[in-house]
Amino acid sequence: MVKEILKQVDEHVETHETKIVFEPLRSKDVLEVVQANNWKSKGARYHRSRTDLITLIAIQLELHNGWVFFHFDGDRPWAARDSSENRQKFKELIWEPVRLKIQERLVGRKPELATRTEEVKKYADARMARLKTVVPFYSIEAWLFQNTREAIRLCKERYGGRDVEQFNAWAQDRTMLDEVLKPKEAVCLGAVHNLELASTGFPAREVRAAGRSFTAIVEALSQDSELREALARTYAYG
Repeated sequence: MVKEILKQVDEHVETHETKIVFEPLRSKDVLEVVQANNWKSKGARYHRSRTDLITLIAIQLELHNGWVFFHFDGDRPWAARDSSENRQKFKELIWEPVRLKIQERLVGRKPELATRTEEVKKYADARMARLKTVVPFYSIEAWLFQNTREAIRLCKERYGGRDVEQFNAWAQDRTMLDEVLKPKEAVCLGAVHNLELASTGFPAREVRAAGRSFTAIVEALSQDSELREALARTYAYG
């Protein structure tokens, strides 16, 4: 999905692995803490994993061409997006700790900066601009189910045509899906076919035109000149 988003930010971007490397999380414990918004839990079970996640993000952001795209669901329909607590929780539990970790690591490498607070903050701010949140409303299925052609094919081939009419309705009005509560529970596909829906003919241009949460992400990223310059380097020569 990030590839599809980036293609909307820059239609010429090359997303082949020789141009952009997408590095997945490999730690089982860290993977568990990013799933189902477990990073929000303040219980002891996820404390160590969240700390490890924060360190991993900080390290990635400090790489010369390092960026982080962090997905969490809005858990609200688009119309009620301002009532979603997840963005504030992310800022409190992930964003701020990552920022502090970057500052801590910088001073660890260069102790002479310990008293140069503004310089350290400026460095951290620049790195934190590379941490991008990807927030669909209500959930990622609100985007994936926009791939109505593939969804209809799956409904016909694997579910006896169930929910074809619903996907046809969503194809006719793509603004509707962002307003559906728990979309993966609304149709037969659930979350079983998410990879297929993301990777087989996803209609990114049409979803962007709907003007909802997918559009908001694209527009926010399009305002980032450093990101646009980085994407241009995937195809610019000379």
